[in-house]
Formats: sequence, C-alpha cells, structure tokens
Amino acid sequence: MAVSTRKRPGIEVAMRDLAMPEPDAAELARAVAASEIGTVERNSLSGQAYQRIRKALMIGALKPGEKLSGRDLAARLGTSLTPVREALLQLVAEGVLESRTGHSIVVPTLTRADFLELRDIRVHVEGLSAARAAAQADEALIAGLETLHASLVQAKAEQRYDDALRWNEAFHLALARGSGMPRLVRVVESLWAQSGPFLNFLYRPDDAPLAPGAVHNHVRVLDALRARDPEAAARAIADDITEGGNDLVSRLAR
Repeated sequence: MAVSTRKRPGIEVAMRDLAMPEPDAAELARAVAASEIGTVERNSLSGQAYQRIRKALMIGALKPGEKLSGRDLAARLGTSLTPVREALLQLVAEGVLESRTGHSIVVPTLTRADFLELRDIRVHVEGLSAARAAAQADEALIAGLETLHASLVQAKAEQRYDDALRWNEAFHLALARGSGMPRLVRVVESLWAQSGPFLNFLYRPDDAPLAPGAVHNHVRVLDALRARDPEAAARAIADDITEGGNDLVSRLAR
C-alpha cells in the first residue's frame, strides 16, 4: 500500500483539541467551529489519557504501523508515564493497538481482509444507528449534521484533508449518538478506533469529484432523517461506508 506523504497533524493537536464529552450534533458543530472542544472529564488520569489517545486513533491522527512512545505521549499530555501506560495497555487489550516484542506498542497495520471485516461490521452497526436516528430525528440533530457535512465538503474543496477526516468522523459519531442507544455508540466508537488510522488514505488530491447530478451519501442520510425513513437512512450510511472505502481496499495488501 502506498503511504501518503502529505503532512499530518501532530498527535498533540488531536489529543488537546479533540478529546471531548458527548454533545449532540449541533453542540459538536458549534464547538468544533469555535475551537472550543475541551478535555474529557474522567475520574482518573489514565481515563483521560485513554480517551485522548483513542480519539486520535478515531480521527486518523495516528497512522498504521506507527510506534507509540509512552514517555513521548506522557510529555504531550502533561501527565506521568503510568496513566499513559495503563491507557495503552487497555487499548491493546481491546485490540485497538498491538504489543510487539520488546514491549513496544504500535498502531496495527491491517490487511485487506481485516479492513473488509471492520467495514462490514460498520455497515450493519452504523446502519442500525442511522435507522434508529431517523425514527426519532429532531431539527437539532439534522441541523447539527448539516453543519458538520458542510464543513467536511469545504475542507475537501480546500484540500484540508486532516480537517476533512475530523468532520467525517464527527458526522458519523453524531449520527450514532442520534440513535439514543449509548451501548451502540460505544460499539461504533470502538470500530472507528480500529478503522480510523486507515482513513488517512481516504482523501487525496487526485480524488475524482462527484459526478454531475450525483448526491453525496451524507446528503442522502439527511434527506432520510427529514423524511423519518429508517430504511433509507440505513442504506445511505451503508453506501457511504462501502463506497468511501473502495479505493482504500484496492490499495491494501491482501
């Protein structure tokens, strides 16, 4: 797989700005736009470190094969090594990170089969969350999602691909929260933590624009929410997940 050479933001940016509580979509859109996203309030330092590192994985701020230094992360988080080590070990236990010989911890490099497995699970899980969200969508949820999608489109047009990854993740997670199913949201978050690093390769300068008359799948999701059509919402988010990853699948090793 060809690895993109475009500049990526430092993990410290992701962990400082994108560790967040669970706002609704409108709140999330306002907070991101105003750069007001704060740190996650947890009962322990290890919990805070866990949330920040996992968020960095979810938005693609960490790349496949990247070795994670506990001391470096601790310095960037402004905490001691022990909470960071505990957070890394928890992510290893969840299968999000890998422990290698010599006690090193790395972001996994998935095969094509691995990615397809995650993609298929996301299709079903996020399809369920989209359907549930459509059944009870209110104007606040729809308005928030519209703002997130507009920010994604603008970031892509300006070739700010790091920002586009953040807005894309924010749209999917806000939609999942709209389901009103907190356990399902946690499953979606776990899947994004495993898939996120590979989405580094999702957007590229040579990507073809939408064909004339084509409708972005996020717009189809929004239309389904307005129509209170669970089946249409599930189909739209499934198509978004599948079609968005087609080029990525072709570049992953078997």
